[in-house]
Amino acid sequence: MQRVDELTKHSAILLEEKSSNAASSALDAISEALSISSRSEKLLEMKAEALYMLKKYEEAIQLCEQPLYVAQNSSSEAEIDKQITSTDGCGCYSIAMLWRGHLMSKSYFYMGKLEKALELLQKLEHVGSWKDEHGSKILEMSVSLAVTIRELLRLKTAGNEAVCSAICFCNRAAAHQALGQIADAIADCSLAMALNENYTKAFSRRASLHEMIRDYGQASSDLQRLISILEKQCDKTSHQSGTKDKSTGNLKELRQAQRRLSSVQEEAKREIPLNLYLILGVKPSDSTSDVKKAYRKAALRHHPDKAGQFLARSETGDEGQLWKEIAEEIHKDADRLFKMIGEAYAVLSDTEKRSEYDLEEEIRKTPIKSKSNAYERARDDYGYHYERSSSRRYWRGNWNDYKNSHSRW
Repeated sequence: MQRVDELTKHSAILLEEKSSNAASSALDAISEALSISSRSEKLLEMKAEALYMLKKYEEAIQLCEQPLYVAQNSSSEAEIDKQITSTDGCGCYSIAMLWRGHLMSKSYFYMGKLEKALELLQKLEHVGSWKDEHGSKILEMSVSLAVTIRELLRLKTAGNEAVCSAICFCNRAAAHQALGQIADAIADCSLAMALNENYTKAFSRRASLHEMIRDYGQASSDLQRLISILEKQCDKTSHQSGTKDKSTGNLKELRQAQRRLSSVQEEAKREIPLNLYLILGVKPSDSTSDVKKAYRKAALRHHPDKAGQFLARSETGDEGQLWKEIAEEIHKDADRLFKMIGEAYAVLSDTEKRSEYDLEEEIRKTPIKSKSNAYERARDDYGYHYERSSSRRYWRGNWNDYKNSHSRW
């Protein structure tokens, strides 16, 4: 037995180092000691701890899952006497059951099986105070781990809820787009993107919507973010076995996004003004009264202060911080859309500005051969030199005056 004592003490010292090399050496020493004293509960606990340190979680769990009678038969009378009735009166716990439950829960935790880990820890929570110092320490660590796991599960639930909501908003955006409600579609895509920052479909759809209203700068930004996500996904799948089809699909989607970005950037160089009619959801033939009605509806619906009101979530802890960050992202995108809606109204509600805008649209759509003549006629008719090349944001200069006079919206 002297040899067993020596190996046990040596293994304990090695395990205190908490390194892989030390744990591996300790495992060898423990195995030798168990070959001499196979019923030592202390050695079994040390072996399980060494396996855990070496990240051999399944082996550690298998050791801990030995039938209860084996553990009882291999325990000394003194160890069996160290039992305590659970606080709910449902059973009796020995130190062997205690360390097994704790070590299994730790292993499940690092395997990502949080629910299984918590199930084991909840059983240990019913154990009352333990007079033995070792048992008390195990219970204390178990309680601490249970708190951590509950927090992670709460965050996981919040994250899953966000992902599901993102899918719903992206699908609704598609419906809005089909109905020609572009501002509504952009708003829903923005919500989806804020809720799930890796949702490629939402980024792709919003980029398409921005292309439709000729906001090529924002479309480029959306596509750049999409490409960044796809590059990470391609890199991840390339290092995983059995994901060849998925990797090929991601690569194809990435190349398509890169081609789209190149095309959009070329369009941006042309500095074409925004499609203000599409932004407000009105037709060129609609009256000023129709424009005003459309604006009122859009401004009320997309006011930044109303954006994300559905996010009535906890404001405390990590979950509260998660929803706070989402709400900030939603507000930022809503503010941009709201200003764009206001810009469209500032032009289309003013007869003179609308005429100038319509003229530029007409000239832009005129075939290349006759465009020069059309431009000269327009200049003579309106008696001013029309600067088409100044900026695609030609109308934005009037935004500040408009914003100050319509702050109630």
